[in-house]
Formats: sequence, structure tokens, C-alpha cells
Amino acid sequence: MIKKQQHYNIGNIYQNIVQISRSKYLYLDMNLEDSFETRFDLTIFLSFMIFYFYKKKNIKDSNISQQLFDYMFNDFENNLREMGFGDIAVNKKMKLFIKAFYGRIAKYNEGMHNYENNRDKSLLQETILNNIYKNKKIDNFFVNYFVDYMINNIDTFLLNSEDVNIKENFKFKEIIMKD
Repeated sequence: MIKKQQHYNIGNIYQNIVQISRSKYLYLDMNLEDSFETRFDLTIFLSFMIFYFYKKKNIKDSNISQQLFDYMFNDFENNLREMGFGDIAVNKKMKLFIKAFYGRIAKYNEGMHNYENNRDKSLLQETILNNIYKNKKIDNFFVNYFVDYMINNIDTFLLNSEDVNIKENFKFKEIIMKD
């Protein structure tokens, strides 16, 4: 069987993630702390939706997930270096980032599994409160906004084929300001 040639730019897909993670609305109106850690967590939150698409669709002949992971962690490393960290500090931080990444992905995965099987959003809410809001006392509205944002984007991605999602660079729904 001849493998279908995929045409995409992983940088464009990643740029969609970065653009959303830097939305002023999230920091000004959704009570997020504007910090490297929050942007890191938002990047993982958003990239999870793409990884989840590939997991649910069981697409084995694509390497987009791996390329996205590599691109994302290369960006994290570059950001650390731009912040003035040296080689030893960068290596230590990258190990922590990778461990954090896998922990968060596992929790989001469990939360989505719980939601899909039981229509129970509580684990997603807990995971978002813990990761994105760092367990800060926050109104449930904010946490539920992120839960619904995740579910809606995953549903949209799953309704589309891989080709459509790639053509659109896995375009996320716009951040919608609510009154």
C-alpha cells in the first residue's frame, strides 16, 4: 500500500496553539496569570486536543503528533534559552517539562474518557483548575469555560477528516468573550 503524501506545515499548526495561548482575553477576562507557566499549560491543554484527535481516530500512518511534540518542546527549549538559562538549567527544566507534559496529558485523557463514558466533567474540571489555574480560588464559570472549549474543539476535530484538519492547520474555535 502506498502511503498518502501529507502536505502540512507543523509550524502553522503550532502557531494556532500559540496564538490562542496568548489571547489577551484569557489573561484579562478569564483570570489567568500571565506567566511562562500558564502559557506552558495552555499550550499543553490545546495540543492535547490534537493528540486526542489522533488517538480517537486511530490514525497510525501519520507522524503529526510526534512532529508537534518535537516542535513544541524545541520551542520551550528556545524560550528558556532566550530567558537566559544555560545548558545545565535548560536540561533540568526540559526533563521537568516532559514529565509535566505526560502527567497533564494523562489527566486530560482520563477526564475526556470519563466525560465520554459517563458525561461527567468533574475530572476535566479538576484537571483544568489544577493545571491552568494552579488551584487558585476561582469561579466555576472560568473552569467550565475551558472544559467546554476542550470538548467543543475535540468534537469539531473528530467531525472532520485528518485532511480537513490539516488543511485548516487544526484551527481552534475562536475564544468567545461571554458577558
